[in-house]
Amino acid sequence: MSTRFKMSQSEIEAWSQEDVHRWLITEVKVSQSCADKFIKEEVSGECLVLFKKTDIVDLGIKHGPAVKISCYVESLTKGSGHKSEYPAYVNTWTKEQQDFLDLDIKSGPAVKILEELKKLNDRPEPSLEPTTSQREGDDVSLPQTLGNAQPDSKKKTESEPPSEKTSTQNEMETTKREALGATHKTAPVKLQPESSQSAVIIKNFLDNLRKDDFKNFQFHLSEYKKEENNSIPLGALENKDRVDIAQLLTSHFGTQKALHVTIHLLKEIGQRELARKLERNTGQPEQCLSRNYKKTEANQGEKLKMLLTCGGNSLDSYARFVIVVNKSRQEQIQYLNFLSKLKLFCVLDFDPNSLTSGGLCNSYRESRVANLHLPVQFQGQIEAVKKDLNLNLQTSWVFCNGRNDLEGDKELEYREWYRKSCKTVEQLVSFICNPDVFLHGRWLIIFLLLSPVCTEKDPVFDTYKSFIKHTEEKNIICICESQSTYLKWRELIQEKCDFDIEHLSINELTLSEINGTIMGLGPVTQSCTRLLPSSGSSAVVLKQKDEDLLTALKVLASNECENVYDESSSDFQEFRIKVEEDFYRGAKVSWWNFYFCDKDTEKPFIKREKHETVKKMIRSQKTHSSNACVLLNLFHDPGCGGTTLAMHAMWELRKEFRCAVLKDDMLPKTEVANQIRHLMKLESEKPSPVLLLIDESKETESPSDLVNCIRQAVEDLLDRNLDEGQHCKVIILNCVRSHNPKEQYRQHNQTQNQYITAKLTPQEQRDFEKKLKDLQETHEKPENFYSFMFMKNNFDKSYTENLARNTLEHFDFSTKVAQLFSFLALLKTYAGESEIALSLCEDFLQMKIRWEQDCVLDRMSPYSNFLIIDSVNDWGGYKGIRILHYAIASACLDELERSHNLKVSDIVKEILHCDLFFSAGVVKHKFMLSIQQMLIKRRKRKKDGEEREPFSPLIEKIHSQEGRQTVQEIFESASSRFEMSASIPQALARYLYINVRDFTEALKWAEKAKNIKNNPYTFDTIGQIHKNNLRFNIEREKQENTHNPEDLHKNIEIAINGWRAFQRAQELSDFENEREEETADDESEDYPRKWYNVYGHVSMLEISFLIFEILSRLPFFEKHDRSKKDYLRSFLNKSIPINSVYRENTDINNRYVEIIKEHELFLIKLKSEVKEKFDFLDSYFAYIKQNSEYDKTNHRTVSELFKKYVDLFCATLDERRKEQKVKTNLNQKLDIEERKRFLEMCQADTFSGVLQCLDKSAEETEEITQCYAFLLQNAVHERNHSKIKINYIMSNINLYHLNANSKHVKKYSELCTLL
Repeated sequence: MSTRFKMSQSEIEAWSQEDVHRWLITEVKVSQSCADKFIKEEVSGECLVLFKKTDIVDLGIKHGPAVKISCYVESLTKGSGHKSEYPAYVNTWTKEQQDFLDLDIKSGPAVKILEELKKLNDRPEPSLEPTTSQREGDDVSLPQTLGNAQPDSKKKTESEPPSEKTSTQNEMETTKREALGATHKTAPVKLQPESSQSAVIIKNFLDNLRKDDFKNFQFHLSEYKKEENNSIPLGALENKDRVDIAQLLTSHFGTQKALHVTIHLLKEIGQRELARKLERNTGQPEQCLSRNYKKTEANQGEKLKMLLTCGGNSLDSYARFVIVVNKSRQEQIQYLNFLSKLKLFCVLDFDPNSLTSGGLCNSYRESRVANLHLPVQFQGQIEAVKKDLNLNLQTSWVFCNGRNDLEGDKELEYREWYRKSCKTVEQLVSFICNPDVFLHGRWLIIFLLLSPVCTEKDPVFDTYKSFIKHTEEKNIICICESQSTYLKWRELIQEKCDFDIEHLSINELTLSEINGTIMGLGPVTQSCTRLLPSSGSSAVVLKQKDEDLLTALKVLASNECENVYDESSSDFQEFRIKVEEDFYRGAKVSWWNFYFCDKDTEKPFIKREKHETVKKMIRSQKTHSSNACVLLNLFHDPGCGGTTLAMHAMWELRKEFRCAVLKDDMLPKTEVANQIRHLMKLESEKPSPVLLLIDESKETESPSDLVNCIRQAVEDLLDRNLDEGQHCKVIILNCVRSHNPKEQYRQHNQTQNQYITAKLTPQEQRDFEKKLKDLQETHEKPENFYSFMFMKNNFDKSYTENLARNTLEHFDFSTKVAQLFSFLALLKTYAGESEIALSLCEDFLQMKIRWEQDCVLDRMSPYSNFLIIDSVNDWGGYKGIRILHYAIASACLDELERSHNLKVSDIVKEILHCDLFFSAGVVKHKFMLSIQQMLIKRRKRKKDGEEREPFSPLIEKIHSQEGRQTVQEIFESASSRFEMSASIPQALARYLYINVRDFTEALKWAEKAKNIKNNPYTFDTIGQIHKNNLRFNIEREKQENTHNPEDLHKNIEIAINGWRAFQRAQELSDFENEREEETADDESEDYPRKWYNVYGHVSMLEISFLIFEILSRLPFFEKHDRSKKDYLRSFLNKSIPINSVYRENTDINNRYVEIIKEHELFLIKLKSEVKEKFDFLDSYFAYIKQNSEYDKTNHRTVSELFKKYVDLFCATLDERRKEQKVKTNLNQKLDIEERKRFLEMCQADTFSGVLQCLDKSAEETEEITQCYAFLLQNAVHERNHSKIKINYIMSNINLYHLNANSKHVKKYSELCTLL
């Protein structure tokens, strides 16, 4: 389209948008990018005729092109062709020269250049010099070039004939064509704006690309998107030659950035040699570019934020930071406060003076806790190192080249350091980068260079090389104190590591600017000053350093959530809506939820009916209890709001107590107790009461050990503050998830316990209805808050069943998404609060995009409405994904089985089949623990609430559906996955001997468990198999009523093996009472460690009485025949040998005797062993408070066995007296033995037994006292005569308390003479 002929305005107004675009390109000759903006803004001819210069500038077009276009539009609207303001020969200049106005030149210089061009009308045409005539680094502007060219041009014009002038112009055209041909190596015409310098350099390198490579380059350019720049649309790159692309790069990205983008893209398309050459060639010119131009390339403050927050505004994007820092100067320290804001995992410090006054470490420790370490301390097993060094809980400050405050640990010269310390530092780096220490992508390494690194022979540079051996370069950023330090550091890394760190470095900001920028970043999770209540309604400040010391506790401040945000800002409102939405969907409650409702009294937080009761119970214990530490239990159904109730009560009591939540229950109980003591005394002479919340305690456990430790820790505070007793209280509110909370409540002291169930009262239902209306005012579709709606519907199962049915209608287990959802449903149902790490989900779904957590939820559609992402503080911190509510997960599993024939066993097998879940990695280890828990963790029985079910609910379910074969397959598969865990083969052994009665196979798996872990629990399992095998054989023989000598032989062998197993278990238990080094997954689910101390003794007693029962069924030992029973008693008492026992002379009896003789040594020791066990256990139960269900069960078992013992070994007193009259030859020794048997029968033959006689009647105690009086007179020569004397004194004291008037009570003076 040409406008050189006259056109009417109506014709121009009829132009389409494409006509306008074509006119701008062909007639006005503006750049493609300018013309594209007219298309983008839908400018047609009708609009064009109305445009003024200001309208064109408003389109985002630079001032120079805007002036040009406005002149053309003005001429167009006047109905005449446009006469150019510039000479015709300007149009023959190359594209780089002609469109200089569209480059990155400000309006002031642009207007000046335009005026210079207009003056060319009055001057002869200038000659143009090629770039080879000028040095590459020179900065010469276009006006200067034009001005310098004028004298020469004038001379040439005067002397040259027209033909020569034409020849010169032809030569210029030839140069232009060669430049556009992309094959000629001659340097193009030198353009003076600096952006054109870069464009020419880029164009020359693009000339080296073949056609296919150049197309590939264009494609990658369209996909390139980093930092603040948007990608260039592919449409804008079509039909562009190398010159166009070079200019487009510089105009879009800026001068310096364009070079880096080009280098990056060349590497992307495989042209690494060309990229390296461009790096070398541009290194010097980049340094020559003016500082002003470099500043336009990137905003360093924004870049720093981006690097630390992954493009956000919060430091929460990374779980931990690792700092590597070299020597600092004292004047720099004041600007390094930002380190105290970062969540530091460790600091690798190469400054030996860092701990001295004015040093960086010294300054940091003034406000935060840092544990001082050396690199060598990071060697060993990862979990042991993390525990020993308190990693993830407090900052580790590692001195990597000496500590001048210690003798013998001075700074080393590089050669010495390389020889002595380099290896340990590299091992430290390897430890930090281990996936079992940190989750991939959840940590950032910062090299903080506070002084120059001038040579590669520097420990800091060696450390950088160590890091890039173990992690990707993108995980490391560099912050340099000056640009000179940065340039040398960058040069070193480029030369030795072949990597450019420019995009990962901060070098133009001062330390003050860096400090201010980081301190301004979120999260602002704490008030400027956090307060704790103190005596006399006062308050004290909770310092950050004190909080660092309380590693096991998450403290609730009395002013929690106050003065944190600008609550009038839109950001705060968005934050509030997000927090509320997450909670009502199913996230764990946070303090913010209570804070929001307190601020808006018209929309209060829903309180369960027991809320005020729990608060009243807490306050009552504070006022009236005399104990230093009180345990209160809150039993609740899963997902019914028990934890929320407890936290809400704590929130409302935060100004009466110093409140804290136990966040690390893996720490030793004594350490937790000491931290609670520290919290009580913090910043106050008088201790303050503490309210401690233990959330989701196992129903199989009781925090009684912690209670005892706290009592011991704060006992002296109670003694010193007798008048302030209520201020020395520690009240533990223990939330216990239970499947029968009401029954458990009834079995405990009801003044110190409460319960809530999955059932709403009428008032609670009305509260939920009101809350739904409140949510409808502030949230979109609150009906999709499924956890809230499930509770509002009074926990109606039909609600979750309908949700599951509708959502899982098109479920396809063959897809990765469906498989992952079924894994999550299984975990939530059978492993409590377990989740799967977000990164693990990304790996399983084979997703390449990281950091965008919503991407996982998008991929999980249509199940994403059932899912939520939580922050998990364990294992160094990570994001985890889980199903919203236990009831939803359970309903989904039922629906999968009902509608899709997918059983839980199929899901378990699929998990165990997936190799990804069982490779190295910290979150995978957590997931593996959850899988183990599903297989081995057992619940308490619903009936009695004391004994536990024999197997985990998952195994019970699989057993009921599919039986032994499937259960054994799952256990065998799990055992191959968890090769170092004894719990899995132990659990399989238990299943086989309890449910299947396959004792041989069970013994094989129990032996495997023992070979993995030689501990009390594995030996106990072996003993249990033998004991149950023995019982099974006895019952079978009773039913069959058979007598087979070989059965006796087999049973005695089984009994001996069982006895030895229990004996070994007890020995190991006695030596390993404090086995803190073992991890939780190795703990026996049969008998937790802290209650195992006597179970071996009890089991040996059970084995012994099974043997007695087997012997009593032999023809010559039958217990129903008194004389034969006497023979058995005499044989076991070693009174007569087996050959002297009267029996019928039959082959069966003779074979029985042979078998007994074969095992006679073991059998005749049993009676004395049994007596010894009874004595020990009698003392144990007398002196040790029975704190556990296992102690109570053991006591009942021992009492029942003792009755059998008395029946077998002790004849009654009447029988003995009758025998004395009939048999006059019975001597005094018989009388002594008779009294001893009577005392034994009464369990009064030991001091502890006598001590318990206070519970007996006065008559029985009187008879016991008489027996001891007889023994005291007639057993003078007994070895234990002093014991008899002590017991006699004790029995007198008992008798005095029961019947002071008894004639057998001796006077105090008489008893004293015995001593």
